[in-house]
Amino acid sequence: MQLNVSNPMRLGIIGGGQLGKMLCMDAKRLGLRVNILDPSHDCPASSIADEHIVANFNDRQGIVKLAEISDVLTYEIELADADVLEELENRGYRVRHPSNVLRVIQDKLVQKHVLSKHGIPTARFYILNGSHDANSIQEVVGKIGYPLVIKARRGGYDGRGNMVIKSIDDLNSINFKEFIAKSKDVGFYVEEYINFTKEISVIVARSSNGKTVAYPVAENIHDNGILDTSIVPARIDEHIAEEAKKIAVDVINALEGIGVFGVEMFLTSDDRVLVNEVAPRVHNTGHYSIEACNISQFEQHIRAVMDLPLVKPYLICNAAVMVNILGNDSIDGRYAIDRIDKLLSIDGLRLHVYGKNMNKGRRKLGHLTIVSNSSIDDALAKAEYAKSILKLISVN
Repeated sequence: MQLNVSNPMRLGIIGGGQLGKMLCMDAKRLGLRVNILDPSHDCPASSIADEHIVANFNDRQGIVKLAEISDVLTYEIELADADVLEELENRGYRVRHPSNVLRVIQDKLVQKHVLSKHGIPTARFYILNGSHDANSIQEVVGKIGYPLVIKARRGGYDGRGNMVIKSIDDLNSINFKEFIAKSKDVGFYVEEYINFTKEISVIVARSSNGKTVAYPVAENIHDNGILDTSIVPARIDEHIAEEAKKIAVDVINALEGIGVFGVEMFLTSDDRVLVNEVAPRVHNTGHYSIEACNISQFEQHIRAVMDLPLVKPYLICNAAVMVNILGNDSIDGRYAIDRIDKLLSIDGLRLHVYGKNMNKGRRKLGHLTIVSNSSIDDALAKAEYAKSILKLISVN
């Protein structure tokens, strides 16, 4: 295989957010030409991509145009249109992950069925019989009791699209009625509530020839459904870590993906590892890999989709902690990161600013990673200090 610098290979990415930007950065380092599709003219990846098609993620004409100027098509967001991608596959275009993978992932109930069919452990889940109302959910309560979780089949991320039902009062609440109304068009299902001891995840990659590699297990801490902190290696027994990595590999093989997956899991009090949800793309919980591993999840994904060799990932430090930089409700519009000098004075800290010019609510604006050659406790202490310094201010 040759790397033609004069006529580089072309990677097309549906989505130009922070994941697209970080994919672009590694793709450009490898000498590729990168084209993106994103509805925002100033999305984070727009400053790096060679060409930016401004169109919605389900815009057929835009996706077809992206395919026509790219050798391989991939995506960094699940909102890509699976029907258009299947059409392109039938016309001979390389789409990775394949459209059938995206189609399965986009419907969380179908996702659960496929995982269950392949023997991958998940929470018990139930399809509602008859009308989707409090009475039909009561039938499930009779099987598994309270609490339970109602999940919208489509859409929903960062905690959205889920509702925990703890009692009959919740089923009679205004919040439940509003949830049902919002989920009417996409449907929903019921899942048992897992009283987990930890949330963990594994980034895993698969090539077109079936080779798989798995990253170290991350321990994740969420705040109101949004990832706040990832700790690597996860503070779990080694045999549990190996089981989690094996399950993640089983997931990507079951789906026959080509590229990187983020596999989110629960660890229960009796040491069971259950798959919660799967993302067919590079993932927030794998950002630590940029500084902490011999190869980042972003380069690994590019290697997988472009048929380049995969590399077995491993930590090149003793520990790493990744912290998301989230906007807040007090800032609506332009913002600045205050105390940047103090933040960058912390030993082992690497700052990533995504370049989103405007903030609204708890938007992901960047992240920081602390690497330590000492211990997890050292990395966590520095991360907590960084969080105490970190401050966003409005500059409107």
